Amino acid sequence: MSIFKFIIQFSIYSVIIFFLPYAVESFFPVFIISNYFLLLFFFLFFLTTIVYILSYWGIKKGGQISVLSVLGGLTIKMIFSLVMILVLLLKSSDNQKVLVGNFFYLYFLFTLFEVICLLRNLRDQNKT
Repeated sequence: MSIFKFIIQFSIYSVIIFFLPYAVESFFPVFIISNYFLLLFFFLFFLTTIVYILSYWGIKKGGQISVLSVLGGLTIKMIFSLVMILVLLLKSSDNQKVLVGNFFYLYFLFTLFEVICLLRNLRDQNKT
């Protein structure tokens, strides 16, 4: 999957992921969106895009670099994400359980999409 195709599909996926909590909150009387949801969303969106592009280039180089780029990218993404949520938790006085729930919701769904796309690239590389 090329970078352009990833960005288009990831943007569509992200719009769905973004509006899903708002839809749930409008249909049910629950509070599931924190004040920092938008900040978390854009931070993780751009971080996932950057990590995917770097991992994609590493896969295209092939060899040992491909494995290191995928695992290194996922590790770097996890470290930056944990630092971001730690800063928000220390700064925020809102409901921190909702904030952490929003973080895990976004982090795991974005990481799932990224890993699926990277595995597609590795599968295509093994067929040729």
